[in-house]
Order: sequence, then structure tokens, then C-alpha cells
Amino acid sequence: MSRVAIIGGGFAGLSAAVALSARDVNVFLIERRRHLGGRAYSFTDQTTGDTVDNGQHLLMKCFHHTRDFLTRIGTADRLHFQDHFRIDFRHPHTGQATLSFPRLLPPPLHLLVGLLRFGRIGFGDALRLGRIANAMKSPQETDLTVNTWLNRCGQSPRIRQSFWDPLCTSALNQSPASAPASHLMAVLREAFFNGPEGSCLGYANVGLSALYTHAAHRTIEDRGGSVRLRAAATAVKSTPGGISIQLRSGECLTADACICAVPPPALARMLPDALAHLRNDLAAFRPSPILSVNLWFDRPVIKAKFIGMLGTRLDWTFNKPALYENRDRASAGHIVLVASAADALVHRSDDELVAIALEDLRALVPGAERARLRHHRVVRERHATFALPPGHPHPAARTDLPVLFLAGDWTDTGLPATIESAVTSGYRAAEGVLQYLKVNP
Repeated sequence: MSRVAIIGGGFAGLSAAVALSARDVNVFLIERRRHLGGRAYSFTDQTTGDTVDNGQHLLMKCFHHTRDFLTRIGTADRLHFQDHFRIDFRHPHTGQATLSFPRLLPPPLHLLVGLLRFGRIGFGDALRLGRIANAMKSPQETDLTVNTWLNRCGQSPRIRQSFWDPLCTSALNQSPASAPASHLMAVLREAFFNGPEGSCLGYANVGLSALYTHAAHRTIEDRGGSVRLRAAATAVKSTPGGISIQLRSGECLTADACICAVPPPALARMLPDALAHLRNDLAAFRPSPILSVNLWFDRPVIKAKFIGMLGTRLDWTFNKPALYENRDRASAGHIVLVASAADALVHRSDDELVAIALEDLRALVPGAERARLRHHRVVRERHATFALPPGHPHPAARTDLPVLFLAGDWTDTGLPATIESAVTSGYRAAEGVLQYLKVNP
């Protein structure tokens, strides 16, 4: 039986390991931290006992590989999806408006009707969606930013502020000024132009670790594989018999093939000189942070599961007990305010960020000022995603070393750095390993 090493225990590494173990490949996965989950995990707040995610995630029904992965490990029922796309937005000055796309209308007609009902844009703005649809049919320059593309498509400041810019920031974790237009187009194709159901939003009704890490760990071990925590890889090297992985402890592991499913900086440090060109390419990646401000009040402050925030510094408010519905630990007054692409906020102090969160919340939610804040916790995921400047090619799953494969939401999946991209990359790397090892389908 072939033996395959996987370095990294996030969505990419775990999905690759589960896919390989289903094909009777002996898998061993190593993770440098004391827990699995990579850049998507949860932990327990010691003051309240509540489950806290290191970054609250919304998924889409078009995340087909993610849903397949969760089905394989038996946790697909821990995701809940809307019947149709709906977000209740709030603005400090213009109040509440709901963006909802009818399920029974075909694309892009459902977008047109939904945006016309939204009330924050004009009739001309909605009609100019046709320019977006037409532009997506034509080849685009690879170095095009979202800003440039939307300007070319004649999108007004009004629809930018109410729809395009929030979509870009949340889906790509980048600002429109730096995000590649190709990634926004990928989101539009998969979620909005491929049928009305693709855009339906989903959320986990448990913490992130309970959603996938524990079940994936169990699945790997049930199939004869192994998982080692606190095992940090420092170097990989091709050998006549396969590949060797050097650990920080001094131990050296060997395998027939290896999948590196770690962020670009960590990968660059462990690559051999034979892949110096790849190491140089990885240096172009820049991290983009996600900021979460967890607030615990003495009473519930919102009824909705989540609300979109416009005209504020933070982007979303999530109601943890409403999301979990008693399937995980969440106190009655626990909410989380989240900012994507949070470069302007992440360096501020906890006290400053809590003050900003309270100001934004009270500007949007009538009566929130009457609730007493009992506890807070700020979570900064400074390296939530990694992005390349537009025009830079993303690394493929295969490397110039036949025994070494790459996985991660930052690799060439054609998607922005999302959970779906991570799982897609894990599956692609696993398929590459199977082809290399000539494992029969």
C-alpha cells in the first residue's frame, strides 16, 4: 500500500487526506499546532464557556466540493442553507432593506428582479447588470482589478456601495482596488449565473472545529491513517524512494508522495533548492486579515441570524445562539461583528475595536444601547487568506518534483480564497497523487 504524507490540517489538508484514505492509500497527516483546522477553527471562551470561531463564515450552496467533503465525513447536516438568497441589510441613515433573489426565476432575471426590489439602487443600475453579463462572456485581461472592471461595465457609485463592493470584500476578502476581477467573475458564475440555488447562503450550526476537524480526524484514522499534532515540518526533499519530511524535533519521516497544504510563507521555508523558482513566486503573496469582535450582552440584541452592515466600519453581525440553535454553546446575548479585508482595523487595540463595534451596532439596531456589555473578545486572524496581485499566476497542484503536490485556498483553483477553494485544492492534489502512484480508480 502506498504511503502519502500530508502537511497541514486545515480544510485543504484534511479533504485531501479523506479523499486519499477512501482509495486505500495509507495517509499520515502532520500539523504543527495542537489542534486541527488551520485558518478555520473554533475554541472555547474560558469566561463564558461559549464556542468562538476564529472567523465567522458564510458558505454558498454552490460550494459543491465542500458539501461533498462534509458528506464524506458525516457532518453535512451541520450546515443549514437558505431556501433562496436573502440578506437583511442595515444602514445608519437609510435604515433596513432586504436583498432577496427569487428562486423561481432563471438567471440573470432573478438578479434583476431582486435588485429592483432592494430599494437601494435605481432602475438604470439594475438594467446595467446586462453589461456585467456581457462582459463575463468575453476574455478579460488577467491583471484587471475589480474596480477597473466594474468601472468599465458602467456600474454606478450607488450600486457599488450597496452591492458590488460588499460582495467583493466578503467573498474575496480583498478590497475592490486590489482584488482580481477574475475571482469576482468566478463567484458570479458559480453563485449567481449558474442557477438561482447556487447563491443560497449557508452557515454552520456548530463551531468550525465541530463542523469538520473532529469528524475528518476520525474518518482518517478509521481508514487506517494517522494524524499527528505538534509536529512541525521544516523541510521536504525528494529521495530515490520518494520524499523525506524533516521535523523540527529532528525526526525524519518518509513517504511515497507528499501534499503540502500550508500557507505560502510556511511552504516557502520548507522547499528544497530545486524549487527555488517556486519559493520566489510565493514571496509575492500578501496576507489579508479578518477581524471578529465577540460581544456578550446581558440580553439578546438582534433576532435575525445575521445582518449585513452598510455604511459602517464592520461588515456583518452574527447572532450566535440563533445560528447554533442549541447544537453548540452560545449564551443568549452573544453576537459577533466581523470585518473582512480588515487591514485598516486589525492593528487597533481591543478597547478601540470594541468601541467601534458598539458604535456601529448601536447605529443600526434600535435599543442596543440599553443592553449591558458583560464580556468581549477580539479575534484577529491576520493571515486569514493570501492574495496575489492581479496578473500573477497561482501555483498549480503539481510541482516540478513529481512526488510533491500543493493544496490550499491560495493555489490555482480558479476561485477566490474560500473554504470551497481549499477543499477543491485538496481534491485536486489527491487526484494528482493517485495518478502519480498509478492507483486504480
